Amino acid sequence: MNLQNSNGWMMGGLLIGLLCSTLTQAAIPNERLAAITAELHEPILVHLKNGQTIPGHSINISGEHIQIARSEGIGEVLHTLNVSKVNHFTIPGASYKTVAVEWIEANDTEQALELMQLLYLQRVKILPLLPAAESHFFIDYVELILRSDNPARAIAVIAILKPQITDPAALRALDDAVLESYNHLQLYDEVRPLTRAWLAERDPYGDSALGYYTHSADQLRRKDYAGALDTALQPIVFAPLTPPSKLAHCYAAAISAALGLREKEYALTLYAEMQARGLHWPTKDPTFKPYFKQLNEYLNLNSGVGVDEIL
Repeated sequence: MNLQNSNGWMMGGLLIGLLCSTLTQAAIPNERLAAITAELHEPILVHLKNGQTIPGHSINISGEHIQIARSEGIGEVLHTLNVSKVNHFTIPGASYKTVAVEWIEANDTEQALELMQLLYLQRVKILPLLPAAESHFFIDYVELILRSDNPARAIAVIAILKPQITDPAALRALDDAVLESYNHLQLYDEVRPLTRAWLAERDPYGDSALGYYTHSADQLRRKDYAGALDTALQPIVFAPLTPPSKLAHCYAAAISAALGLREKEYALTLYAEMQARGLHWPTKDPTFKPYFKQLNEYLNLNSGVGVDEIL
């Protein structure tokens, strides 16, 4: 054991600062946020196989060693031991996981994202030693990040979670999140190999059309309109009654490709079918913007009502 002063290891106040500084404007009311943060800042109990329990307010894992810092007076006591000696952890604030799920189910995404981030930061350094269920829990956190203003954060979180996850469906969800994140960042050189891997393992009648969307959009950017149309139509033709994820993007790619091929009537037919399925044009992907404008012009000419008015 090493006795260190308050300048050695991360102290409690700095941990709270880290938790709060990584969040945007608070969504959780201040009073409740303070109570949640205080509870999550309580020491994590590290239970060793020899029966000893060490309360740690800062824990790091490096290779086969775990370092546990606990407060003592104005300083800290630092314990360094082999991870094989750890039996389990008791983590304060576990009930807030239920609260986060309730907020997700209530579609209160801002509060859920904020609480999930607090829970994730509390556990992130010890996730490799926690049961796999802990990493599975944070797949919902990844989904919330993807819907936030900064979806790029999902890539870093996935890199931490993925080694602990074995469930095939969960792994597919994480792979989708990585592909979607790179595509959102317009890092298309990284998107291409991820798309190829996605298409090699999936089929056009599954619950996601993500790879067909990213591949057809890439073909559009390369002016391969015939290829883009063929790719985008595959999930459209085989889609079940419940539209798979990203089917609207495939419709946009197919319509854009048809416009690129100067097949105006076919593009309008696909758009009418898209509307009939209750799908909306994805306006956030810049690949579709010039075709969106062209489609809007055709609709204005035909009916006096453009896409922007319909949406």
